Amino acid sequence: MAEKKTTRKTVKVEGPTIDSIPLVYRHRIPIGKTITYWEGLRNGRVYATRCKGCGSVFYPPQTDCPYCGSNDVEWFELPGEGVIETFTRVYSKPQGYEDFEPYIITIVNVGNGVKVMGWLMGVKDERCVKVGDEVIIETTYIEKHNKYIITFRLKDKKC
Repeated sequence: MAEKKTTRKTVKVEGPTIDSIPLVYRHRIPIGKTITYWEGLRNGRVYATRCKGCGSVFYPPQTDCPYCGSNDVEWFELPGEGVIETFTRVYSKPQGYEDFEPYIITIVNVGNGVKVMGWLMGVKDERCVKVGDEVIIETTYIEKHNKYIITFRLKDKKC
């Protein structure tokens, strides 16, 4: 069997190591074109956009259509309920969320091909949650980040 030649050089680290200092990458994200979305979250509403040129629906909302090139979009509120498509409890949290208890991230189908991701709240035991469970869509203020996020609550059951 012939050996595969590669141009990569593998460097093996020998001896003790230390952890690097955590890096915070923070920048300001312009939201002028999507202010409707962010204000909606503050008011407990979740919005998407629809291209008036070709009818494509976008969530998260976009103000420029990649399909037909139009920037003529209409905003519409998503339904306040949906159905769980998948979920997972997050134990290994990303930077900025280390202080939170483990939480459940959920993807919910709200109809018309739109899927929304957010936190499933009020669940003590995720073994009770099932794909297909109905949820109510809400928004929750996260003081640490000074932001509203999308959250879900189970509609007809307690876990």
